Amino acid sequence: MRIAIDAMGGDHAPDAVVEGALLARSRCSADLVLVGSEKLIGETLSRLEAHPLPEIVNATQAIGMDESGPLAIRKKRDSSLNIAMRMLAGGEVDAVVSAGNTSAVVASAKHFVGLFPGLRRPALAVSFPMREGNPVLLDAGAHAQAGTVHLAQSAALAHIYLKITRGLSNPRVGLLNIGTEPGKGTWAVQRAFSLLKRSALNFVGNLEPGDLFAGRADAVISEGFVGNIVLKTYEGLSESLIAALERKAGEAGHEVSRELSRVLQRFQEKYDYRGVGGAPLLGIKKPVVVAHGGSERTAVSNAISATWAMARDGICVKMGEELEQDGALADFKYFNALLILENLKKKWGFGTEDDRR
Repeated sequence: MRIAIDAMGGDHAPDAVVEGALLARSRCSADLVLVGSEKLIGETLSRLEAHPLPEIVNATQAIGMDESGPLAIRKKRDSSLNIAMRMLAGGEVDAVVSAGNTSAVVASAKHFVGLFPGLRRPALAVSFPMREGNPVLLDAGAHAQAGTVHLAQSAALAHIYLKITRGLSNPRVGLLNIGTEPGKGTWAVQRAFSLLKRSALNFVGNLEPGDLFAGRADAVISEGFVGNIVLKTYEGLSESLIAALERKAGEAGHEVSRELSRVLQRFQEKYDYRGVGGAPLLGIKKPVVVAHGGSERTAVSNAISATWAMARDGICVKMGEELEQDGALADFKYFNALLILENLKKKWGFGTEDDRR
């Protein structure tokens, strides 16, 4: 198995990415291919005195974190990200990892690798380690806005992903909203509620943000804008609590300090987002994992390990087969057409009284 790593993606590239790749070599059996500036990667490898040297594929361009993703993949055809995705599409590698510009990763993956048939767009899936369960949030930032069908299709992706990866026969799916009542939220969210109620999914209704921590659902669906804010709020809270525990441990007496250190270690093992490493981009035909833009070497290493496990277990192949058999994507398209027709009937007074109910 070969995994291409976008060595120029992320706030600390290429150093943190190269260091993370070297660290990951002892944790996974895949051959790692560093894609990026041969000169800069070589300088980092020389400083680290790496042996044996990993394979390097030269790229003359890099996509910045502040660039428009769709525009950048067209303008910078020889960027490290585009080259890695072309390698994946052509079968030269089995997966791609990038800590770079998320919108560029999404655009490049869609363009070169492609989506499952019938799917309109992919979604980032992030696991939230909580006291009660470990819910998955979709979308965590692949697309800022989402329409009705996008939200419903994310629910189908989450359902199948959890069936395959966690063995849940009927995972609970909830819709993130400002209230639990069916009429709350934006128009797209209200319509998505209606679609999900009609579906065969185990839909538990609207969830408020606090429900993320209460274990009410196995998957929580949201727009990417909202999901990314939730994710970064969680990350900030996690970092603040870890820093507070470290400060208290340093200030306390010896015995108390030892106990606080044990608490801190347990907290970091369960709640530190860096331990997760990266988020799979669900809906793409082959494994693509997006690591946090601020990833240091440990987070990069964890993202590579997660990607290796995803490719090893054939998650994308299994998801494609399940989606084809399940028929949920076609169902949502049909249900959405019915909703549109029902709304038109109500608006223009078509049909019988029974039709308008």
